[in-house]
Amino acid sequence: MAWWPWLLVQLVVWCCTGLVAVLWWKWATRPHIDAPGPPTLPIIGNILDFLEMPVTTHKVFDLHHQYGNLVRLYVGPMLLVIVAHPDDVQHVLLTSKLVDRGTIVTNLLRPFAGVGLINIDARRWKLHRKLINPTFHSELLEGFLEAFHDGGLFVSERLARARGAATDVHPPVFLATIHNFCSTIIGMNHDLIPDGMAGEELSAAVNDGLTTVQKMTLRPWMQNKFLLRLTSKGRGVVKIVKMMENWAMQCIAIRSAATEDAPTKKRQRLLEALVKPGGQTVLPLDEIQGEVMNLLVAGTETVSLTVSYALTLLALHPEWQDAAHQELKDVFGEGDDYLRAPSLADLGRLRVLESIIKETLRLFPMVPILPRVATEDLWLSGGSPGSVLVPKGALLFVMPLLTHRLPQFFPDPQRFDPSRFLEDRVGKEHTCSYLPFGLGTRNCVGSQYSRLQLKVYLADILRRFRFLPCSQREDLENCALSLSLNPIKPIRVSCMPLGGPST
Repeated sequence: MAWWPWLLVQLVVWCCTGLVAVLWWKWATRPHIDAPGPPTLPIIGNILDFLEMPVTTHKVFDLHHQYGNLVRLYVGPMLLVIVAHPDDVQHVLLTSKLVDRGTIVTNLLRPFAGVGLINIDARRWKLHRKLINPTFHSELLEGFLEAFHDGGLFVSERLARARGAATDVHPPVFLATIHNFCSTIIGMNHDLIPDGMAGEELSAAVNDGLTTVQKMTLRPWMQNKFLLRLTSKGRGVVKIVKMMENWAMQCIAIRSAATEDAPTKKRQRLLEALVKPGGQTVLPLDEIQGEVMNLLVAGTETVSLTVSYALTLLALHPEWQDAAHQELKDVFGEGDDYLRAPSLADLGRLRVLESIIKETLRLFPMVPILPRVATEDLWLSGGSPGSVLVPKGALLFVMPLLTHRLPQFFPDPQRFDPSRFLEDRVGKEHTCSYLPFGLGTRNCVGSQYSRLQLKVYLADILRRFRFLPCSQREDLENCALSLSLNPIKPIRVSCMPLGGPST
């Protein structure tokens, strides 16, 4: 029987040799591009450059500083091209027909958010977008103002509890955005958050989930849920995902139990558009569940982070906080009516506040990476006179995070300066130099929803508090690069009540 160990050794050797041969062949036949990038190693490419987790924005800024507006990377044999210049952004997002985000995005997000507009393949995306677009119509958004105001009051009440101590703004804003998502987009008060779950716990779990998504890119074995459950953070992520899945299915079941729609209703909300009374669906059930989860993830975490960044930037720049407070007094008055719910007319007059939001999104865009698969060969320039052929099959990472900080379009780009958006800049910047919600056919379906929610929240909060800094600008810049920009350590501010009622 001594021949069995020998045979087993031979089998292992031949399997390993075959695997190496396949990997070497894939490396040898990888697509090539005449663009600068860091040195590569055979088979693994540039993976060693990203072993330190999480990958932060500093890494991307360093690559851009070293290699320019068009950077070549290899994740194994897969060609990845970082795109920063507006000329190339325009070609990728507007003038070409690239709408596929690639299987890498689909595979990474599926365990956490199902399959929906964010990560669905191009073939099914068109139908989903056609069905969901009307659920964000302006007629519906106007009716959401009261819910957003309730969210602003909820955040204000939670901030008042800190009594001026350093506090992390993200958890209460995150809870408020979830409540708003349930009452506006879903159209029911069947809340996602179970009794007893603290905002800090939910906020931390989502942050762990986004960090895990990043890790899964370079550690494929983490895509296995069994292995994910071996770590405490992994178990926390799985718990939150299961909670989201169950909640989405319960919402669908409640909608299915409806007998008829209101006869006078002109515009339908998300579940009303996707699930008809009696349970008939216009999409497969798992895809409806995926859309609910996709929009929940996209519409809550990004808004709550932007509010956190905006308040911290205002704390660090008191002159702009003073300007915002003065504008709020000019619009809302200084009497008993000062803390009233904002109307669309009120919001339209808040030009300083709007410029603060726009400048915050310039420095810290909601979605820092817009992936596209090159479904055809295309020429990109990086803003230089010559052009580079990007071969079909390459994965393109359009990066608003870099585009928004190009000095030729935004002088002194690291400076927080909302006046950029107060001045008449028409024709002075590239059409594609500013893209906080993406561009083209696959832009953010909820961009107007998010803008309106941000403006209401900040108008409500800033009428009640003055903010003092407890974090530095460096803390804001030190972010993990994932679906959104997640600060490595919590961003904290001190919230000082301005006097009068806090709600």
